[in-house]
Amino acid sequence: MIDAINLDTSCLDGSTINLEAHLKETLGEPIKLLECIENLLEDNWANSEEVEPRLSSLFELITGCEYKEVWRDNTYNQENDLDSFAVITVYADINCPDWCWRRDVFVAVEIGSGGDPRYSSYSPARIYRLEDDCIGDTGFLEWRLGYWCEPICDRYDETLIDSINDRLGCGYSSYPYGELESFLEAKPIWSESRKAFVGRLEGVPFPVKILPQPPAD
Repeated sequence: MIDAINLDTSCLDGSTINLEAHLKETLGEPIKLLECIENLLEDNWANSEEVEPRLSSLFELITGCEYKEVWRDNTYNQENDLDSFAVITVYADINCPDWCWRRDVFVAVEIGSGGDPRYSSYSPARIYRLEDDCIGDTGFLEWRLGYWCEPICDRYDETLIDSINDRLGCGYSSYPYGELESFLEAKPIWSESRKAFVGRLEGVPFPVKILPQPPAD
């Protein structure tokens, strides 16, 4: 899913996650809403008193279960590498003990238009249904880029960097670039011919190619 990355070749830690691609990769396509709900979302938040009761009724109609809002936040409030900020609202059934590991949750996403998130305009909410997956398994809530290193040519033993690569994924650290920095001997440089950054890692006897990795990989 390299398309999920906005690659900045001038600086390794300048790349960002394409939010639109990340949504599609982790949540799929939004569900089709009733026209009356779509019209209300043009001017109202998903959790507004005008919209939320109708969404709750729709969720119950689809699944047969009563739903409630279990989490809502702006991604701007969290450390992330996303190229846009968005308000995320998660709805789960009222008996849900842990919405991260519950199937059939619904996710509302309202994307900001840029600037100060307090005064930005936001898109009408898109509603996603995770029918067969748990949100914790999809990678949706991982908003940091990971990194991957590989030998600059085939004659070098790639197993020598396996333990380093293990530390550069989103599942290991909340700040993968910080993990990578701890191994770098110098700032990596972009190589147009190799389509990757090239650098040296401490204790590794050969140069490596380095590329950011989307969290859903």
